[in-house]
Amino acid sequence: RIIQAVTDHPVLARVVHKQLLNWSLLFVACEKLHREWSHPAIKFLIEKNPSALVWRRTDTDDGFCPIHAIAGHSCHCQLMGWIAETYPWVLDHRICRRHPPTFDFIDRYARRNPSCPASSVRRFFQAYPKAFSQKSMFGDTPFCAILGGYNECDADLFKWMAEEHPKGLKLRSRMGNMSVLEHACAGLSGFEHYGNDTIEIIKYLIKECPKLVRKRGGTKALPIHGLLNRCNRRVVQNAVILLLKAYPESYSMHARFYKAPSTFPFTQRIMPLINREIELKESISMMTDVSTQLPKATSNSKDSLLLGVSNVLDSWSKDRLKTIEVELQGLPAQMAAVQKEFEGPDVEESDMEDWDEDDDGENSEWDDND
Repeated sequence: RIIQAVTDHPVLARVVHKQLLNWSLLFVACEKLHREWSHPAIKFLIEKNPSALVWRRTDTDDGFCPIHAIAGHSCHCQLMGWIAETYPWVLDHRICRRHPPTFDFIDRYARRNPSCPASSVRRFFQAYPKAFSQKSMFGDTPFCAILGGYNECDADLFKWMAEEHPKGLKLRSRMGNMSVLEHACAGLSGFEHYGNDTIEIIKYLIKECPKLVRKRGGTKALPIHGLLNRCNRRVVQNAVILLLKAYPESYSMHARFYKAPSTFPFTQRIMPLINREIELKESISMMTDVSTQLPKATSNSKDSLLLGVSNVLDSWSKDRLKTIEVELQGLPAQMAAVQKEFEGPDVEESDMEDWDEDDDGENSEWDDND
């Protein structure tokens, strides 16, 4: 009916109802039609008058327009990729710069909406790459907004976003002053159904932005602090192990509201194994260098004693490397045994530490302004 009515009277796509808060026909369609079968009608109205996407209602101060209604709708959000491809100038409008619909759209994905899969998010950002550098009205960034929601972010989608806009990994959300890594850890701690996708994201962030492991948020907390109270979950244990390997010194560091990892039973048991793994890998690296460089250094020598010592040392290094590799291969099984021992249901237990204002002076040396 809508398509037929506008075809017969094209002016309907270009008028607003003064007595109904300046709603356009497009706005009515976005708000009152809630099924995928309505998309042809909505697309038809947009094609007839794409400017209506940024026509404001008179009852809102935040510039809420049809484009925001579409981006935040549980079904219509799948139209955002098509809009970005066909009418990118709409997203450049001052209303969209002040209140980016990007974040309404990401919020739909973060809520585990089946109408907004990872492929739809990727299509939108491919068509409108400016969205990578946008900030929400609350100072959030796309990389922070897509993490930590009820829906676990797809690892391949996140890595693709990071490769397209690497600078986004270094930005922090204004609210809470949290890094991308902290958002990933917060989601992992907060939702039991989170799994390997978030672990892959944490691995990626440690590799590509190792400084994030050492960055402290508004409470001077490290990313690891938010995980420690959920070490009964295997996936959280895996994240804690990754973070301790990347930053062993954090084992003894507390924060303004958080105890140090060294005070938790799981980390007390797992840290010696991590330290041993680090030691063995350093030994392998050193002995590999010796085995490689020593023959080069003695290749032109005619001193029989020096050549003899070189051969003995080379033989010893190879035997020692085999011994170390055997021990190193056994460590994952030992770690897995410790992890299994601590697995169990969630128990509400405060991970906060008593503090007073005097702690600020002690914590100030931990600030990282890089």
